[in-house]
Amino acid sequence: MARNFDLLFDSLGHCGRMGRRNVMWFTSTGQFLFGVAVAFTFDYYSFVIVRFLLAMVSSGYLVVVFVYVTEYVGIKYRTWASMHIHAFFAVGIMVVALVGYLSKTWWVYQICLSLTTLPFVLCCWMLPETPFWLLTEGRNEEAQKVINVMARWNKVSTPCKISELFSLEGDLVNSTTGDNDHSPMKKHNILDLFCNWHIARRTITVWLVWFTGSLGYYVFSLSSVNLGGNEYLNLFLIGAVEIPAYIIACIGMDRLGRRNTLIPFLISSAAICALLMLIPQDFRILNIIANMVGKFAIGVAFGLIYLYTAELYPTVVRSLAVGSGSMMCRVGSVVAPFCVYLSSVWIFMPQMIVGIMAFLSGLLTLMLPETLGKPLTNTWAEAIELGTSTSNTENPSPALSSSTSEKIQMQSPETHE
Repeated sequence: MARNFDLLFDSLGHCGRMGRRNVMWFTSTGQFLFGVAVAFTFDYYSFVIVRFLLAMVSSGYLVVVFVYVTEYVGIKYRTWASMHIHAFFAVGIMVVALVGYLSKTWWVYQICLSLTTLPFVLCCWMLPETPFWLLTEGRNEEAQKVINVMARWNKVSTPCKISELFSLEGDLVNSTTGDNDHSPMKKHNILDLFCNWHIARRTITVWLVWFTGSLGYYVFSLSSVNLGGNEYLNLFLIGAVEIPAYIIACIGMDRLGRRNTLIPFLISSAAICALLMLIPQDFRILNIIANMVGKFAIGVAFGLIYLYTAELYPTVVRSLAVGSGSMMCRVGSVVAPFCVYLSSVWIFMPQMIVGIMAFLSGLLTLMLPETLGKPLTNTWAEAIELGTSTSNTENPSPALSSSTSEKIQMQSPETHE
């Protein structure tokens, strides 16, 4: 498992150096090839090895796709766009249940699911690179071409001119913040997420939320196998219950903010765990309802943390930050089955562990800054400033990259409604 995490971090590091599009093509191609290869493994060891490689590229693929979408969508629709990714993940769970029901042969089932990746592998080269990554790499002319295409598609008559922004506010690499952290020559690693006390505290809190979200998600999911009945229908319902959770998350994130939505749902999931400990085991229907409500609450927090993490860190380490959070998510998913096994020690041990972790995560989230309505940051100075200012209007002299982010995102259609 540790080697899997090392390879995942290596791919995410390349996401910062190679660009989002290239890594998406590499990981999606890996998904297709390894997914089909699994169907032709004839012994246990080859099956485990190929499945290991498939899990590695799949983890990296989800992270870089999320970063790609986040960097392309304007402030107004960023919440709904990010949750669409999670919604399709839930739809994917339902499709897996349907394909499994229709195809009883495992290798046919595996090939059918792997073929869904093929259209993206063939069309991925048509996608443009994100302007944010191009700017951090100093490829300003290419970024300008992408912005012009965005403006033309969205019928914006006066597109953003990067050269004018630079002439007014200084060079992107040597901006007024004196921050050179996004130089294309510098290679970033996980230690950059602990560059100072403010960022280190933020990283620890975010990692804990990722871990808790994954742990709670899979503990509730694994507990749901006791529902009985048709196993394919149960899996379908597990995916279906996530869709309303993401809709509620979108509404809360846009109305209340990211932090103010995350905290109540973490605390409420802890409260539901406590409630499950009080419900007698004979009340089977009530236990099922409470279990699904708990999965709903933790699903909101789990879906929200992806976008929140992307907004808390600058462009140069955004994929690394989301990827490291995804690593903690994988740790949570590995721990979850063992947590469920602890019910043999005490029947309510899994609920108690998830409840304590959710309550602790909710309290620590109080220290995170709010990012609702704020442009994506490009420098460490801007990322740190998120925790020291309560609104954009309190910053009379925004750094170049923040202004550039706002100008680029103004090419989205929502600014011209």
